[in-house]
Amino acid sequence: MPDKAAPAGPARLEVELEKTGRHFGEMFVPYSHDRSAYGRISVPVAVVRGGPGPTLLCVAGIHGDEYEGQIALMRLAHLLDFNKLSGRVVIVPMANPPASMAARRTSPVDGVNMARCFPGKADGSPSEQLAEGMSRLLLPLADCVVDFHSGGSTLDYLPCAFGRLPDVPALANRVLDLMQAFGAPHTFVVTRPEASATFVSAALEKGVPAMATELGGAGQVTRQTLDVAWQGLFNILAFMGMIAGVPKSPTRLMEVLPGAFLRAPGAGMFEPATSLGAMVEAGDIAGRLWNSDRLERAPEDLFMPDEGMVVCRRVPVRCERADVLLHLARDVSVPDLLRR
Repeated sequence: MPDKAAPAGPARLEVELEKTGRHFGEMFVPYSHDRSAYGRISVPVAVVRGGPGPTLLCVAGIHGDEYEGQIALMRLAHLLDFNKLSGRVVIVPMANPPASMAARRTSPVDGVNMARCFPGKADGSPSEQLAEGMSRLLLPLADCVVDFHSGGSTLDYLPCAFGRLPDVPALANRVLDLMQAFGAPHTFVVTRPEASATFVSAALEKGVPAMATELGGAGQVTRQTLDVAWQGLFNILAFMGMIAGVPKSPTRLMEVLPGAFLRAPGAGMFEPATSLGAMVEAGDIAGRLWNSDRLERAPEDLFMPDEGMVVCRRVPVRCERADVLLHLARDVSVPDLLRR
């Protein structure tokens, strides 16, 4: 017998989806707490609709301490001209309001990392209910998904399109085209991602082309990273035929292999010996780990786990065992990626 459909959660969407123009509304879940017995967690949603065409779903703020996408999408909601648009753009600048308001990766409401709980749970915690609402109410609208991330308060990335390729060849081709069309300075493909239950993975499981970004981080934004986000949005709109063509920005295609992560072997202070964008070889000195509690101990030398470019670094100096201190990527061709 076929499985019964999963019950719908409490999330509701209240925004105009069909009329031409610019519309503002919300998706919300009930949240009863000490300050408000009948409270809600309200997720702002904007819809910009022009003539006939596809739907692009743009999301940011699933991690609250990642700001580039949140700012770029708030700007897009106000400045995108629906008179020059073919199709519809659904814009969710702050998908996890409690985390965004608290400048945290995880929600202060339930401690959940929302980016690891898709497609969500109808009877779950508030973050899981928000994820269920996005999966049920927003994802079915989409012909394409862009999920904006950055390194947050603990990591700093070279600005990039970032994603995975699904096993279905036609969809994998479409995703790779999408990532390159975004036009970030770098495009990083994770060949065997550790992270699961992301919004991108939920979209891919539904057959919807989807990609993410990693646009800097370090708990801040820069003019450069905001410009990459802004230009990338219009590159994607042009790629989907929703606006008139814009110049395609060149990108460097690279892969992130499972062994390309340097993790702290213990607690201490990490002194890096290199910087973002550096080309390194396996075995090169990566830095030193100092034990501030045992001054008599010499620092521990740490070495590069592989060859490639340093594309991400840890921001806080103090680290615990297994924290990622940096990771690498290496150049790859489209045929090699698709063959794998």
